[in-house]
Amino acid sequence: MRSFFVLGALAASSILTGCVHAAVVQPGHRGILFDPMFGLKHEVLAPGYYHLANGCKEMKCPRVDDFDVTYSTQKEQVRAHSTEGLGLDTHLAIIYRPVISELFELDTEVGSNYYDEVVGHEVRSAAIGVLARHSYTELRVHNREIEDEIEKEVRERIKGKHVEIDSITMEIDYAPEIEQAMRAKAVGEQEAARQKAFLENDALKRKLELEHSAEQARLKAEAEAQQTKLTNEAELLGKQHEFEMAKEQAALDKVSADGDAVSRITRAKTQAEEMRLLARGQADKNRAEGLAVTPLMVQMHAYDALGQLGGKGTQIMLGDWSHVPNFLFPHMGPLSMPYAPASITDERPAKGSPL
Repeated sequence: MRSFFVLGALAASSILTGCVHAAVVQPGHRGILFDPMFGLKHEVLAPGYYHLANGCKEMKCPRVDDFDVTYSTQKEQVRAHSTEGLGLDTHLAIIYRPVISELFELDTEVGSNYYDEVVGHEVRSAAIGVLARHSYTELRVHNREIEDEIEKEVRERIKGKHVEIDSITMEIDYAPEIEQAMRAKAVGEQEAARQKAFLENDALKRKLELEHSAEQARLKAEAEAQQTKLTNEAELLGKQHEFEMAKEQAALDKVSADGDAVSRITRAKTQAEEMRLLARGQADKNRAEGLAVTPLMVQMHAYDALGQLGGKGTQIMLGDWSHVPNFLFPHMGPLSMPYAPASITDERPAKGSPL
């Protein structure tokens, strides 16, 4: 075990000779000054040389309480039991150090021998309690987790004691007979676990097969239903298409029939119109033929013939002039026409003329 209270060599020699008293704080250490006249000082002394007093008496000389503030390792051997009641020889290694800012409190409340006074007892007690909560197999398998559990409990126990725990490691010595029994037990447990895993895997496999079959059946039923739905929809669409085609064909037939009727009517009208025009043309032709020798033409030819018969200077009176008494025209012959030239003009006879 380390010593936590040191007087420097110079200070020790000063006590013997009555010379100057001084102290040296080494690297990795801190000091707390104790003056018999004024008590313990709160100031933490860093590494270095410190002059204490001149010509003081032995019992009244100041001193420096020296603390190693580096991480220290302490080993503990703990006899504990598992949950099965099996004895365990456990070796613990504790890494710790004092809290530098709390050295005054540590010196006044616990003292320089703080590991034996506080830490060691709490570590052994926490280890026994934690190991009793775990089985022999857990200690073998979950060693790291159990170490963390012991560390946590020790920190809780020494809280406020001005010491910090860095880590706790654990080694367990297993008795040969227990080792053999545990090995057999472990083998049995592994075999049981294997059988259980096999059965669970087989059951899971069967379950998956059933689920797969059910899913396949469901998918098949859905596919058939979908196919039936598509077929029905296709048939319905086909019938609707046929209906629309029939409807359009009927419309086309109606249009065609209407067109044929209109064509026949138009053709009949055209034929009738042609016949009417032909009849009219024939009538016009007949009329034209009938009118080819008109009375005027006959009259004109008659006038020409009479003029030629009478000779030049002959006057011929026709129409109403023929009924005029001769005495009115003593110088005119019976065939004379007053004021009429020998050649007959193309004037038409007066209205009411017999010719």
